[in-house]
Amino acid sequence: MKYTWLRLAKRVIPFLIIFISFWGACVIPASCKENISVLKAGVTEANGSERVNWSWWESFGDTTLVDALKKSVNNSFDVLIADLKAKEAENYINSSLKDQVPSLTLGGSLVEANPARINYFGEERNTAQKSIGFLYLPLEFSYEFDFWGIRSGQRAYAKANRDFAEFEKNYVILSTLSNVSALYFNILNNENIISLYEEIAELKRQKIALSNEKLELGLATSQEIIELQKELAGIESKKTLLKAKNEELKNKFYLFVSGDKERTPVVFKNIDDINVFYTTSTEFGTERIANRPDILMAEKKVRMAQLDVSEVKRSLLPRFVISGNVYHLSRTTNDFFDSENTAYRISGGVLHGIFHKKKNLCVLNAKKNAYRRVLKEYEKVIATSINDVNNSLFYLKSCIKNYNQAKTLAENSIKYMNNEKEKLDMRIITLETFIDAQEKYINSKIAESESKTECLVHTISLYKALGGNV
Repeated sequence: MKYTWLRLAKRVIPFLIIFISFWGACVIPASCKENISVLKAGVTEANGSERVNWSWWESFGDTTLVDALKKSVNNSFDVLIADLKAKEAENYINSSLKDQVPSLTLGGSLVEANPARINYFGEERNTAQKSIGFLYLPLEFSYEFDFWGIRSGQRAYAKANRDFAEFEKNYVILSTLSNVSALYFNILNNENIISLYEEIAELKRQKIALSNEKLELGLATSQEIIELQKELAGIESKKTLLKAKNEELKNKFYLFVSGDKERTPVVFKNIDDINVFYTTSTEFGTERIANRPDILMAEKKVRMAQLDVSEVKRSLLPRFVISGNVYHLSRTTNDFFDSENTAYRISGGVLHGIFHKKKNLCVLNAKKNAYRRVLKEYEKVIATSINDVNNSLFYLKSCIKNYNQAKTLAENSIKYMNNEKEKLDMRIITLETFIDAQEKYINSKIAESESKTECLVHTISLYKALGGNV
């Protein structure tokens, strides 16, 4: 029994020594693992809602809007997909770290063999036709030395890809906030205009009733009534179409805000309660676009293209490999613990793909052209960003002027309507004249609501053009 354990130890200990030595030499200590620390534009591992400057959104003075935006960041399909892409990129970094470990394979097989009656030279030999069962236990290993930094380049590529995914998530969050807020403001505007259309329709009905009374007295014609009825039908048609359009906008809004979760109805406020906080003196320097997510994404694409070129260049160099195995081969009957049944092999070599050189050169030229392409894309993104900011500022300043004019016209219209009301009370004018003044005031409120909505939407356009860096 004593010799049996001694023989077993001789077989097991070499396997353990090789396994532990390679694992201990190549495993990556925990202190070397890198977490996503703060990157440009405030990219962190934190929740997506923490990547947004909520104090700017609170400037609109609408808590309902802010709550809806926060829900959209957590529930939107686009944001959730971008978050999974970022986690996938992080997994690739962990995978590249594991490439530092040598390849180590442990296996075992039970073989049943039958000797042949003819040898390799075609000569017959006398042998008993009896099958033999034996056990094969191999431990194989191989390791390629990273003299040229190929694996470190792959790890750098994985990190750049991770950063790209994080910036892409920022871009998706930015787009989601812009879409949801624009939908919200348009819904408020439509709700307001629908209510104003209802007031105009009621005034039209009053005018029709007055015209019918005049018709009985011979003071009006049926043609006048027909014209009023056409105007009423036009108002009702506009109101119906606007309601249908608003329902479509609400469906899009809830898709962003709720995602696949149960929809929680939103109590929409009045467009008049939203603050317009920019003035016509708004100015921004071009340096504000430096941290736009799409610019940061383009920078990472350039970096990744550089790493691609470097990797192909290194593939043209020879590779240095060390490999070997330790195996135990024994019959399944009585010689398992025999020391002569254990063997090992270790070797080192240089590998170089001679006939793949032309192929690698073609790939290298392709990667260089890809690098030139992403450089042009980077230049295009910068030029487009500057153009977006200039256009957003131009439209926003124009909309602010129009809104101020529309607001002044609405204020003058209500003064005119109040004066007409005093005249009506004094029996200086007719009720129809006062109704006309009411219609003018309501139309001025519609124009004010539409111009204010344009201001708010172009404020969001400027927010997106600046990459959220407002």
